[in-house]
Amino acid sequence: MNYDHQIDKALNALHAEGRYRVFQDISRINGEYPKANWVQTDGTQTEITVWCGNDYLGMGQSPEVISALKKSIDSAGVGSGGTRNISGNTVFHKELEKELAELHQKEAALLFTSAYNANEATLSALPKLFPNLVILSDELNHASMI
Repeated sequence: MNYDHQIDKALNALHAEGRYRVFQDISRINGEYPKANWVQTDGTQTEITVWCGNDYLGMGQSPEVISALKKSIDSAGVGSGGTRNISGNTVFHKELEKELAELHQKEAALLFTSAYNANEATLSALPKLFPNLVILSDELNHASMI
């Protein structure tokens, strides 16, 4: 089998179908959420508004959040070193889950790396726990739930 040919064929099909992913280079503008600069391949930049960056409340540019992040970097360095179940649950995970549970008046909270992962875990676990469970969905749900 010619692997290069197979890979080229698959990539060409993605291009032909308009499904080949091209990542857009952006640079967020600190203090001007949700503004960012789109950096084109020729180096020119255009100011854009990014509403899909998962920073819904602009917390990523909050001076209080930035200060807390700097404190955690000073005490623990950077990088997770691995997932929680492999390299350990950090005090930062634990503190954030506690604060989120209190905020929502719940017994506990559990962080996921994304809403997609949270939905995937929930929608695969619940039917196993409740065999006759019926889950209804429509096209307006998040793609991870359809």
